[in-house]
Amino acid sequence: MPFLEIIFNILVIGLFVVYWTVAFIILYHLTRFGIGIQPKRFAAIFMLGSLVLSSVAIILFTKLEISAFLTQMSQ
Repeated sequence: MPFLEIIFNILVIGLFVVYWTVAFIILYHLTRFGIGIQPKRFAAIFMLGSLVLSSVAIILFTKLEISAFLTQMSQ
């Protein structure tokens, strides 16, 4: 079972890396190629929302009992 927990953790970390890579690309393009101040405001709102949602997801993931979740999924 610990092997499945490690795989599950690596998968979740990989998803966070992919999410933040895409978020960075969006933020970069909004701030770099946006004309005027409006795209920069959207980028700031997007960044704040991404930080809040990622923080909530990380906090909830750390409180998750992975071993109980995996045993329930295998039944």
